[in-house]
Amino acid sequence: MINSLKIPLLIFFLCCSFQTFCQLTNPRTLSDEWGEYGIGDPYIFKFRGKFYLYCSTRDDQSGVKCWSSWDLATWTYEGLAVPASVTISKGAYAPEVIYWNGTFYMYTSPAGNGHYVLSADSPTGPFSLQTGNLGHSIDGSVFIDDNAAMYFTNAGGSGIQGAAMSSPLVLGSATTLSGANLNGWTEGSTLFKRNGVYYLTYTGNHVFSKGYRVNYATAGTPLGSYTAAANNPILLNTEGTFFGLGHSSSFIGPDLDSWYITYHNLLGQSSIVGPNRKLNIDPMGFNGDRIQVYGPTNWVQPSPALPTFYDRFDRTDIGGTWTNINGGTWGIYNQELMWQDTKTTTTWYKQINTTASAANYTAEFNMKEMGRGSNAARFGAVFSYIDENTYGTALLSSYDNTLETDIKVNGTSIGVNAIALPPGYDYQKWHVIRIEKEGTTFRIYVDGMLKSTRTANITSGGKIGVTTYSDHADFGYTAFSNKVNGSGVFSFYKPVPGTLPAVHYNEGGEGVGYHDLSAGNTGGKYRSDNVDIRDCEEGGENIGWNQTGEWYNYNVNVQATGPYHLGLRYATTYTSCKLRVYCDGADVSGVIAIPATGAWTAWRTAVLKNLALPAGNHTIRLETVEGEFDFATLKFETGSTITPSGADNFDAGSFSALWNYDNGPWAVASAKAGINGFGKRTMGNTGWTDYSVEADLTCPSAGNGGLIFRSRNPAAEQFGQSTATSSDYQQGYYAGIEAGGIVFGKENFNWTTLAYKSQALTAGQTYKLRAVINGADIKIYLNDMLTPVIEYTDPNPFISGKAGLRVHAANTTFDNFIISTDTGTGLLNCRVEN
Repeated sequence: MINSLKIPLLIFFLCCSFQTFCQLTNPRTLSDEWGEYGIGDPYIFKFRGKFYLYCSTRDDQSGVKCWSSWDLATWTYEGLAVPASVTISKGAYAPEVIYWNGTFYMYTSPAGNGHYVLSADSPTGPFSLQTGNLGHSIDGSVFIDDNAAMYFTNAGGSGIQGAAMSSPLVLGSATTLSGANLNGWTEGSTLFKRNGVYYLTYTGNHVFSKGYRVNYATAGTPLGSYTAAANNPILLNTEGTFFGLGHSSSFIGPDLDSWYITYHNLLGQSSIVGPNRKLNIDPMGFNGDRIQVYGPTNWVQPSPALPTFYDRFDRTDIGGTWTNINGGTWGIYNQELMWQDTKTTTTWYKQINTTASAANYTAEFNMKEMGRGSNAARFGAVFSYIDENTYGTALLSSYDNTLETDIKVNGTSIGVNAIALPPGYDYQKWHVIRIEKEGTTFRIYVDGMLKSTRTANITSGGKIGVTTYSDHADFGYTAFSNKVNGSGVFSFYKPVPGTLPAVHYNEGGEGVGYHDLSAGNTGGKYRSDNVDIRDCEEGGENIGWNQTGEWYNYNVNVQATGPYHLGLRYATTYTSCKLRVYCDGADVSGVIAIPATGAWTAWRTAVLKNLALPAGNHTIRLETVEGEFDFATLKFETGSTITPSGADNFDAGSFSALWNYDNGPWAVASAKAGINGFGKRTMGNTGWTDYSVEADLTCPSAGNGGLIFRSRNPAAEQFGQSTATSSDYQQGYYAGIEAGGIVFGKENFNWTTLAYKSQALTAGQTYKLRAVINGADIKIYLNDMLTPVIEYTDPNPFISGKAGLRVHAANTTFDNFIISTDTGTGLLNCRVEN
């Protein structure tokens, strides 16, 4: 006979083992995907601890497919959630599902021709049609605020549109949301709220562009004025085999704390119809109100973390992992829930889990009422349980239609707080209570809505449980994680290349995650250990008051063995600062000096070039060797030990094989490269940092043409067509000439003018244009190669990239294109950029 205690313990340890050793790689391939269409516009939704995935339907097919997973790693095909017999499901675009008060609602736009709402009693369906065509373009998404107000967002030609909803079936008039656009068609929105901030993610501009990407913006109200984030785009990759990344949705993962973003990548045109796409899932973290996606990745990643404890009640008896308090009649039903049905007595019956949490944690409880014994009936969650004198409760009252919260400390209640829940709440349907304990603060949510924030002097960990009073109730998936408010990303292995917020150093405390010489957090921000953290002028928080001898560890997952540039964003007034970088205890940088930035509010980027890192999981340590400096981010980019060089004089009558990217109607004639309209082309290696690039070009009568450098992620519009919208599709610099002078700016899938030199140039005349890039210092020359026409120091520079040509709305020709290492100062192993 198997001891009932051993069964849940065996399941627990098996899950922990799977979490530790299972690895995943984007893009994912699931069973029963749409043939030659895959999984596009993915949407992931959680109900009772399980995740459900939906995607767009191939244009010539009907029905909406659904998959389920407990862990985001192993997916089971659940069949058609919308039967093929539902006529509006043919070519159902971007289906999304919400759960509200016992009903699942699906929003989809068949072939992009307006939205319909369907409903079901299960996330796997069958969903049936509930409305006619409600319009609102395509890519609809629903957000439910803390006060139960509902909002609908959808795609638009001038940006994301938003509308209030009077019910799940009724959409109000849409308005274009200020600040949420990608300079043209913008789609694939998701709205969510975290720590009082509204986040809106969105995608543009065309699904068939390799430059399809995800940006985000923040606001103080759901339909308010949005501010696009400074670190956009958060998902982008245009070259190689992994491109066209977009149409995302965001959600909290299995560990109850870590956020994830799901999106598709483009394989290309389907041989049947539409785009062929694949599923991707990456973690994302937060630094203040800044999102940091730990991706995009297409190499091996660890499986998502699971909760510290969870119970799906997938057995026949309660077992030894629960302790009964005060009796009652408890049991397991259908291997999916635990019930208590004694409701004729006035006793608080409890089941308390035997595993204690850490001091800070997140817990989740799924529950519903089957029938109350009196109007005083209550059922709900128990948290931070130490003993019968010290614990908290979050209780639901179907008679009063309230959430009641209270916490007892040493037998004394802090006071019952009763919060009204939405009118018409059906307590015989499943609801979820979520508890976030951080320090002495408890945040209590019902169905994702923050309803109560309490403070109590409980600084230690405790146990979780469920309780009833004069009530018959069912309890489903119950779990807790020793993570809260985004701490789940601190110690996981973050992808390199990628950006690491400084404040996301490893857990473990003094001597493990960090070494800090002062007591307490001087700035008092973000984390509660001894690392000093303050608000950063550039957004989010940064590590401050960093002294000689202090260090910080960061777990990383390096894509491939090779050289990587590290761009350290820092500020200091100290004239003598030195640092060193280690990988698994080995010095990979040597001692590097960084100069003063002039003020603690003046941020610069020190670039440590070509650090040799091995592939796989490792620990990076940043050590302060001398002086003091604040730092905000560590940005790793692929490096290169290849000396920058390359040339093409077009004498062969065709383009040299050295060119590795192009878009637009380029042609070679009369030993010159020419183009009329819009286009780009690049040569070289993305790991190149300091070099010069030059070319002879004719001045156009309209528009401009010139050089691009430190270029990454070049792209064009649909099917590689270069247009006015996609002219700025790259991340890098551009210097060009036009009839009125010399243009200089930077492009990040938008345009920012850095400098302009007014100078009368003659249309049709040939000019030699040269750019010299050395650290953050950029010099632009025209004809006179001794005196620059523009000198510019970029306070936030691009670190590395290729060189090439760009033309914007112009008819022009190029000759004698050359890349060389002649920067006038030579190359340094490390340079400092300001």
